[in-house]
Amino acid sequence: MVKLALGNMTKVKGRRMILLMVLLAGIAFTLHQGILSRSSTEPCGLACLRHDTRPFILTTPGCSIPDFDPLHPSVAKFRVTQPKEYNCSQHRPLTEVRGLSLLLHRDRAEEYGVAKDELSCVYQGIVRVEQDAENFTMDCDKLYKLKKKVALNGASTAINEDGVIVTCYGRIYKVYQTVHYFLQPRRSKEKRERFQKEHGGQRRAMLSVLIMGIDSVSRANMRRNMPKTFYFLKDELGALDFQAFNKVADNTNPNMAASLMGLTEKELTETCQPKRTKFDDCPLIWKNFSDAGYITVYGEDDPYSGSFHYNRYGFVKEPTDYYNRPYMLVSHSYTKHNAGLSGSFVLCLGGEKSISVIHDYSLAIANTFRDTPYISYYWNTGITHDEVEWASATDLPSLEYLRKLNESGVLDHTILFFISDHGIRFGDIRLTYAGLLEERLPYFFVLFPPWFKEKYPEAWKNLNTNTQRLVSNFDFFATLTDILTGSYGGSSRTTRHGQSLFQEIPINRTCEDATIPDHYCSCEHSSQVEPDDPRLHDAAEYVVDQLNFGMTAFPECMKLHAVQVVRGQIGTSHKGTLKNMLTISVVFMTMPGEGMLEATVRKQEDNFELTADVSRINMYGNQSHCITDPFYARYCFCQDLLTTLYSNTSSEAPMNMTGT
Repeated sequence: MVKLALGNMTKVKGRRMILLMVLLAGIAFTLHQGILSRSSTEPCGLACLRHDTRPFILTTPGCSIPDFDPLHPSVAKFRVTQPKEYNCSQHRPLTEVRGLSLLLHRDRAEEYGVAKDELSCVYQGIVRVEQDAENFTMDCDKLYKLKKKVALNGASTAINEDGVIVTCYGRIYKVYQTVHYFLQPRRSKEKRERFQKEHGGQRRAMLSVLIMGIDSVSRANMRRNMPKTFYFLKDELGALDFQAFNKVADNTNPNMAASLMGLTEKELTETCQPKRTKFDDCPLIWKNFSDAGYITVYGEDDPYSGSFHYNRYGFVKEPTDYYNRPYMLVSHSYTKHNAGLSGSFVLCLGGEKSISVIHDYSLAIANTFRDTPYISYYWNTGITHDEVEWASATDLPSLEYLRKLNESGVLDHTILFFISDHGIRFGDIRLTYAGLLEERLPYFFVLFPPWFKEKYPEAWKNLNTNTQRLVSNFDFFATLTDILTGSYGGSSRTTRHGQSLFQEIPINRTCEDATIPDHYCSCEHSSQVEPDDPRLHDAAEYVVDQLNFGMTAFPECMKLHAVQVVRGQIGTSHKGTLKNMLTISVVFMTMPGEGMLEATVRKQEDNFELTADVSRINMYGNQSHCITDPFYARYCFCQDLLTTLYSNTSSEAPMNMTGT
């Protein structure tokens, strides 16, 4: 009886174990399928975050880059449990664009508290004001003008403007305002006719190029806070994930100059920006595409702090055939809001999310120019620039955009670059080693038409190989150059820096080979040392001396003092050819202003040399309001703030150059 009972119990336990295994397998399958089939409006939980981390992103003879889990203890707190969500409007829009017509939906007036017969709407054309090269200004009011108001009477009105602002009123009050764009055929008529004549409408003869960027999102943070987009690109679309894409400069401007011109910061100034203002004379690659017959497009959600518009930077003349900045300036002036949330974000433009405005603009371009090749460059800054967690707010909009793009069929003749410029550059995450790496490693995906790998097998093989090689912005530029000439299977054109991704990148490639300055190089070549190491102290003092020397041109700024080393690393130089050469990376605090700076210097005997710009890794707000120089604004602490600073602090003893 006992044996029989035990045998039955064993059978029961066995069945339970089998059932448990089946149940667990079912759960695992369901979770995996949930990533792919989950509705676009459902929050993304832990099921969307795969723990596919390995010890190294890259491990080659020339470079090893550690791979931190997106939920590594040092950075786990920067993942949101629920994506950042907000609504820009509770109502359906009163107007929308259909082709070259503006539709008015009077039947929606009651949603705005207005009777249909009381609603009155007008539109005004938006015109870009041509700038004078000698008196270039970034004053918003001088960069556009609004035409006279025209009443919207019918349900559909033909529009001959490139952009309009629409305003609707009830009896007395304004109830609705938004900006619309129109892709007027006159801007591309000649190129469309030329393409039809030379290629007979064969779209695969010249592939379109679509570059869609989101500011300040590392590949790791994309995995952490944009998992739906990340895995949709990889699993559904089959996009190539260049995991070791390493930035070459500090912020957006010089990184995109490297990507779209193939120039270093120094070369940029020497070549086309002696006054650091206008970009008109710069060799932007879309000029070459334009000469070859491509329609050119430029669109950004933030007209002040995007790729080529920051402080005194900008274009005197329209740089592309379709250029949305004048209309975006109006949108920011009249319709920008943050959905009732605090912060320096640009979340909403009228009733639409700022990122969705750019997505819709991109989709309109793609659908309008199915019959003609184009190169388009889009950038989204407003949501993600300031806080690492806000990348989550772009996950669902980006997923929806990619789905619409894929379903439209335009990807059959388009190469999509889905990219960022760098990771978050300041804040608490930058005080971690994982955060340091993230800042240098933005995401970089490339999606080719489905037929490409069959037609160009060698190029496809090299592209896949290069996803596991060290890659930089200069390689992006070289690749665009090859796309322009259709050099997918033959020899690449030579560029000053970088190598086309259609050619295999050497396995022993180093940061120096890729024209990545030591300061931004993610390859492990050094080891952590204690914060009280005197070599870190000496390096910090040297960096501050250099900054103070540069700021002698700005007497409004206080002299800086290095007061505390936070962390540092010391190793051998990448070059490895100079005897006793050390590379020292140090993070330290300066006073006044509590500036947190990060710098990389080379030291040989008693001689120091900065390898690149000094990074400011915490926000400086209005500390440098007394100067307009975009470079030194990162370090300057205005003298007129000193009284305020010390009136709000206790008389404590000054800090020493010791670790935290």
